[in-house]
Amino acid sequence: MYKILNNALIVYFIFSLCHTSVYSDTIPNDKLQYIINHSTITRVQKPLEVRTDKETLEYFIEHVEELTKYGKDFNKKELILEVKGNSRYGITMPSKKVTGEFTIAEKQPGKVTYLGHGNASVFFRFSGTIILETCYSTKKDETGYYEEVKTTVYLKFDNAILAVFAKAASPIINPKLDKLISKLAAKTKNVVENAYSNKYLKK
Repeated sequence: MYKILNNALIVYFIFSLCHTSVYSDTIPNDKLQYIINHSTITRVQKPLEVRTDKETLEYFIEHVEELTKYGKDFNKKELILEVKGNSRYGITMPSKKVTGEFTIAEKQPGKVTYLGHGNASVFFRFSGTIILETCYSTKKDETGYYEEVKTTVYLKFDNAILAVFAKAASPIINPKLDKLISKLAAKTKNVVENAYSNKYLKK
């Protein structure tokens, strides 16, 4: 059972960046808080140093689809993003049989919250809701300015029984999820930094 849950959770989380098929134009804060308070799994990631300016970072935050257009960090077997308007995106992972939708639910200075829902088929079909909170601030060290990005993920399964098993298996699942999050974060970091470098060179 642990092996099945482990593989299922890994595949489900990939769509997260990501993130129900139908959301209102304005996501009520109480819904976001409910998911946070009742999440099956919560992961707080180590702050990431992104060598870029705030303008470039915020562009990618508000135009997520651009991640798949710059360079070869994300290929079509890994991730396909579809713009649906009103800050909504469709997401597909062909090799993992993952589909879903996500939206920018809330924006504040230095913080953006994504909310999404998706389905995956790995041994069995399952679905769940995810919140991705991204906080960022400008820092400086001996090499110059950079954006420090802090990410927190809240994952809530639709199936209550599966959620119980997932929590029981968290010592096995969490390290796998953290490794996957780090991999996706590294690819995103590369895209943003390369875009910033190209912008800087054109000045």
